Amino acid sequence: MPSAHVSSPPRQVTESAARRRAIYAGAIGNFIEWYDFGLYGFFAVTISALFFPSSDPSAALLSTFAVFALGFFVRPFGAFVFGWIGDRIGRRAALLTAVILMSLSTVLLGVLPTHAGLGVWATVLLVVLRVFQGLSAGGEYAGATIYVVEHAPRGWRGRYGSLSPAAVGIGTATAAVVSLIVTSSVSEADLASWGWRIPFLLAGPMGIIAIFLRMRIEETPEFKAVRESGQVESAPLAEGIRVAKKSMATVFGWNMLNGVAFYMLTGFTVAYMMKVAALSYTASLSALAIALLFYTAVSPVYGLCVDKIGRRQVAVFAALGMAMFAPLAFYLLHKQTFAASLVALMGIGFFAAGVTSIVAVSMVDLFPARIRFSAGAVPYQISIAVFGGTAPYVATWLGGTDIELAPGYYLSLISAIAAIVAWFGFKGVNENSNAEFVAPAAERIEK
Repeated sequence: MPSAHVSSPPRQVTESAARRRAIYAGAIGNFIEWYDFGLYGFFAVTISALFFPSSDPSAALLSTFAVFALGFFVRPFGAFVFGWIGDRIGRRAALLTAVILMSLSTVLLGVLPTHAGLGVWATVLLVVLRVFQGLSAGGEYAGATIYVVEHAPRGWRGRYGSLSPAAVGIGTATAAVVSLIVTSSVSEADLASWGWRIPFLLAGPMGIIAIFLRMRIEETPEFKAVRESGQVESAPLAEGIRVAKKSMATVFGWNMLNGVAFYMLTGFTVAYMMKVAALSYTASLSALAIALLFYTAVSPVYGLCVDKIGRRQVAVFAALGMAMFAPLAFYLLHKQTFAASLVALMGIGFFAAGVTSIVAVSMVDLFPARIRFSAGAVPYQISIAVFGGTAPYVATWLGGTDIELAPGYYLSLISAIAAIVAWFGFKGVNENSNAEFVAPAAERIEK
């Protein structure tokens, strides 16, 4: 008995320390990834003028958003590559590589010559860097989320999972605040000359911190168990398609709403408020930053609800809530006041937080650990690419039609579809409920 009392505390301290490191490493990676990724949207107007010179500002802006979408279209390839690394070599290796690639790409974008200095090659290099950012983002969110949630104590997956969207919200809000400070501190000429580069260059020191933290983390207990039991899959995505098609379809369907809601909020609303609500860039960016901080604060509450109430219930609430609120949000934006616009963005952020909190736990709950990274990340990123990457472009096009609330109706339609997906796809899904997928693997090992 005495020896048991002596040996138990060190083990508990070790587990607690591992969980803290997992949270820090996962959160800071998501923070930096979406700080980097968000900057492009916030400086869309400036980038359109510097890299896509045109006599038609709207055409230049659409070109900028097209490149924004391109960064998303390569994300499934990133999910495939990093998913294979994560399921074959380990979560740690995948996360470390992803954050290095994103940080380096963003810093290089900050020193990239413009069209005036390099001609068409400036545009080409911009596209290349966006591709590298997209590849990195393809493995980051799913990987970091899975890494953190696999460290969660039993019954806490929702709360641990909610840390990922919270980190994304803080990272995107930080990008908005830094962009606001820079644009407010320099003249318009200096902003176009060198000021816009500052936020991108800040990715350098942030990236160094993230790399340091991720070099100190260990593999998750679940991946260690997979490796020690000899269940590491040589082709995890193919195995996922074979045994978990329904779960992969659920991840794809649910993330339609995640992609449209979040990237319409972060990649579209600033330009829309400036154009339709007649707000200044400062006011528009301030409203978005406040809405993102609200999104961040609400995410852990949703995480608690996921653990206490259930995945399906929270998912349906968030989706139906968004479906009903979306047209009202764009009605409020047309009121052309800061207060109305802020309420609109906070409302979208409130329901979007519920959507993303479900994303976090679904990629763990729906798949066994041996295929989880690949089977979760690939359909997630395909959905984000198709619906999230095009959200600013589609919303910009819809905003130019004669239907005043068209972007809101589009978000409402996607929300209604997602609610149906949640009702059927998350039925019976709770923590550790992937027995139907684990059993076939166990049978193969026995044979």
